[in-house]
Amino acid sequence: MVRLPPSSPSNLSSIKLDQETEDVENVLKAALPRSLWNVSLENAQESSNEFLDYYRSQLVGVEAYGLNLKSHQDLIDLINFIKTLAHLTKPELIARLEDSHIDLGPPIPAIEFALRIWLFLPLEDWGSRQTLEQYIHSMFPRSSSLPDSPTFALNFNVLNLKQIGGFKIVWTESLQDHLSLNIDDTEKELRIFHVASFLHAYGKSKDRPIFPPGFLEETARTLSLLIPSSNLKCQRWIRKARRQDEIDLEAAYLPPTSRDLADFPYWGRQLMELRDEYERTEPTTMRQWILDKRKPNQRYTFWIAVIALFLALVFGLIQSVTGIIQAMHIN
Repeated sequence: MVRLPPSSPSNLSSIKLDQETEDVENVLKAALPRSLWNVSLENAQESSNEFLDYYRSQLVGVEAYGLNLKSHQDLIDLINFIKTLAHLTKPELIARLEDSHIDLGPPIPAIEFALRIWLFLPLEDWGSRQTLEQYIHSMFPRSSSLPDSPTFALNFNVLNLKQIGGFKIVWTESLQDHLSLNIDDTEKELRIFHVASFLHAYGKSKDRPIFPPGFLEETARTLSLLIPSSNLKCQRWIRKARRQDEIDLEAAYLPPTSRDLADFPYWGRQLMELRDEYERTEPTTMRQWILDKRKPNQRYTFWIAVIALFLALVFGLIQSVTGIIQAMHIN
């Protein structure tokens, strides 16, 4: 990630949403973090290519929802308006939006569109008595107590989940889907939020916090837990995944973290469920048996059985050859 120079351009009002030139992309990469998340110039960094791709992909919502937004600044102004009224209930926010943005279009789709770009969140099940801030807090409840549990082993990482546990890793841009498990008869799917640049940029925002205290920092630490910087094989796999899947995970953003379940009050139950499912998984292929180092005694028993079978086959082959030779001599 590149630090922004003091003279970086940020005039988004003159750039139409459908403009796509190299100069426009450079302006957006420089200006979006400061404009979306109110990050100071000294803390601002350029948007990643992956975030810019996500941002561009969401702009189809302007036409899909029938929103009257022409420039990037129009979108930023909409987000800033919603930010300042996050303390209002759903009906109150809708009424204020309709009064001040007469030609905007349908208010609920407009709020949903803004939330997906601003906070990587969907707009589902927002109760009429909830403020926007209360709604966001309700999506990520904090566990008052977690069961006593051993620390997460070093082999509990995303590479082993894939190679040994057989989990299909799906990268998501929805914070709500982070660490969600979908298990059926054919596969186990694990979703992981990958936009690490947002977690760190928004963590430095000068805006009034809208997420629960410590939530974003803990979310970043779940990435550190699953992608340990000390595991070279895991790091190589992630670098390959970044190139192939275009995910926004910088190794430099993932310092070592605690592996104690109690240090994850927001994501602890999901992590515990994931670990339990991983530990229940038994190897089914030779490659998984070779890679699996979770249960040493079972591993040794397996290899003793393999060696015994190999020796039995070799001994049987030797006996067969000896018998043939003896038969030939008799004849």
